[in-house]
Order: sequence, then C-alpha cells, then structure tokens
Amino acid sequence: MSTGDLEGEVEAEAIARDNSSGSLRPARFAGSVFRHKSFRTFFIVASISNGAAWMQLVAVPALLFDMTDSATWVGFSTLVNTMPSVLFTAWAGVIADRVSRKRMLITTQTVQMLASFALFALYVADMLSPWWIIVIGFMNGVATGFGAPTWQAFVPSLVPEEDMLDAVRLNSVQFTLARFIGPALAGVVISAFGPGAAIFGNASTFILVIVVLAVVNTRPGSTASREFTVMTALKNGARYMWRHSPMRLAVIMAFISSCFGQAVQFISAAVAARIFERPSTDNAGLMMSLGLGSVLASIVSARYGKRLKRSVAVRQALVFYVLSTVLIAATSSYLLGLIGFFLGGMAHLLMAVALNTLIQGTVPDRVRGRAVSFYLLGVLAGIPVGSFALGAFGDLVSLRIGLYVYAVVFVIVHVVLHFKNLFPLFDVEKLDD
Repeated sequence: MSTGDLEGEVEAEAIARDNSSGSLRPARFAGSVFRHKSFRTFFIVASISNGAAWMQLVAVPALLFDMTDSATWVGFSTLVNTMPSVLFTAWAGVIADRVSRKRMLITTQTVQMLASFALFALYVADMLSPWWIIVIGFMNGVATGFGAPTWQAFVPSLVPEEDMLDAVRLNSVQFTLARFIGPALAGVVISAFGPGAAIFGNASTFILVIVVLAVVNTRPGSTASREFTVMTALKNGARYMWRHSPMRLAVIMAFISSCFGQAVQFISAAVAARIFERPSTDNAGLMMSLGLGSVLASIVSARYGKRLKRSVAVRQALVFYVLSTVLIAATSSYLLGLIGFFLGGMAHLLMAVALNTLIQGTVPDRVRGRAVSFYLLGVLAGIPVGSFALGAFGDLVSLRIGLYVYAVVFVIVHVVLHFKNLFPLFDVEKLDD
C-alpha cells in the first residue's frame, strides 16, 4: 500500500438500532467478520503489504537523512510525497463513487509497485540521490491520492452490509499491526541486508495485493448519479460535509492531529539522530514502539470500541498526544523516547478510529467515497505541513522546542473543544441525508 498509514478506521452504528423497536442489537466481537473469505484473504494480504510499506518508510527517510544530514530534507520529502494526495484525494473520492473501486485500486497499486521497484533499481545501481527520492516519492504520492479514499470505500464491500462497520474497524487494526510489524522487521532487514532489501520487500508485496484484488468478490453497492459532472459531484460532496457540523469537525481534527501529532513519525530519523544522538536507522525502534502503541489501542478498540464514546476517545487521544510530544522533547534517553512514541501511537489510533467511524458510520454509501476523501484530505494535508515545519524549525532552531510548541497546540485544542461544547458532536449516530 504505501504512505504508511492512511489509516482506514471506523464505527458509528457499531451497535445498530432495530428498525421496528428502536432497541439496541447485542454487540458482537468485530473478529466475527473473518468468516467472510474475501475479507479474510484481503485482510491478510493487506497486512503483509502495509507491513512492508512501513519497512520502506523506515529505510528511505534514514537513507535521505544520511545523504543530507538535514531534517529539512526529510520533511521536504514528506511534503512532496504527500502533496499530490492533497491535490487529488477529493477528486478520487468522486471517482470512487462512480467507477469500479476494484479496478481503480489495481491501477493505483500497480503504479506504486513500479515506483518502489524504480527506487530499488536506482539503489542497486548506486544512482540514488535525494532528488530521485523526491521524484519517485511524488509519483507514489499521485497514486496514493487516488488509491487511499478508494481503499477505504472498498473495504465495506467485502462483507454484507450488517458487518460493514466491523470490517472497517478491523481494516484499521491491520494498518496498526503493520505499523508495529513493519518497523520491527525493518530493523532486522536493514541491519542484515541493508535498506535496499526493505525497499525490494515493499515492491514485491504489491504483486500479492494486485492478485488478491483481481479475485476477491464484492457485494454490489449504490453509486452516485452520473447526471452531474465530476466538478459538480465534488461540490455536492463538499457541501454535504460542510453543512453537517460533525463532518466538518472531523475533517478539521484530522488535519490538526496529523499536522501536530502524526507528522512527528515522518521525521523520526532526524529525531533519533538529533534528540537521542543515535544512528538515523534507530528510527526503526521508535517506529516499532509507535506501532506497538497503536496495536494495543486497536485491540482495545476492536474489543470494547462499541461501548466507548467517540468523544471520550478524542479526549484521550489529545491527552496522549500532549504526553507523547512533551516526553520526546524533554529527554535524551532513547528508552523514554520509545515510551513517547508508544503514547503517540495510542493517540493516533484513538483519534483515527473515532473520526473515521464518525464519518463511515453516518454517511450513505453513495457519498462514502467523497466523505472519506475529505477526511483523508485533512490527514494528508496535515502530515506534510507538520513534518516540513518541524524539520525546518529543527534545523533552524531546535527540534525539542518545536515539539513543545506542538504539545501546546494540543492543549489549546482540548480547551477550545471543551469550552465550546463541541465534544458531543463526535457522538452523533445519524445525519440527515
């Protein structure tokens, strides 16, 4: 897959209401969705591919930092890699509501596979330079821009409608498992065989995903009307999101949490070298710890998420983000840094699941692609802005001070949400169509 984490993530009607009586149906463990062969197969292969993507996300930034000795370059790489996604994600949401999501995913996965193989070939030929990393990252970002919202909208079609939210929730779980397994493998693979092996491993796993996409069965879903132009459909989707306060808030929070929280992981190579005075490749340990935090939070979410209010999850995530950034900035101890990244992983998972479940659980299928695309737009816009700003600030002033500033932002956000009484908006279960 790539871009490490576009993390799918959802709930909303996890405990659905009976149409006749209005009573709550008994909750089931989300894992029961594995009885569906298409979802089970896709889940396994997606986990492998995402784990490999995280290996590359550990290897390439470390390579770039070693080439340039610059946190700004690492942040700039993230900016260029992600900005095409910002430009194309909303358009992709419209297309995902109109065409075969399976064919679109096969196309985008093929482009990402070619990008990774090109990166590996340049590395083996000893021709890899910072600018080649930027150019190939841009190519990968274009494919991600079209693929990410399609991926999120595609997953629910692998199961019957009544299991949709469980499928989306477990899609988030496989992303978070990959965040732990990928960096852990990266540390071993890079140490034993070098960063090229991590890049090759990622490129190879795209083949598995493409094959599985070609053979899995999906249920029919409603699609958006084609009587409107793409631009009109995009505007209609934007109006839908804007006129519903919970949707508007979800997109804003996606941007804030990505910009000031999630972005830190994308310059972890610089953090390892500058703050903890370790080799840049020790970002593998930091990312593994972040993934472990996400895994722990995802297990809790999968088991008890139906009983946890989204507003409570958002509050908890904001607190963990503050603790994470402060702990990373306040110490030179690598061990404490691992704890800081662990808390950051928990924060990211809690926030992502709360926001994605709010969106996916409350919108009709005909606008699902567009709704998800606007959410991902918030995520994808926040990551490059936050990582580039922190990297540049770290080169000019100090990474530590930059992290303290990010912590203060989360404190302010929590205070505003509390005193403006906005937290209840996260708990909305149904929107007017």
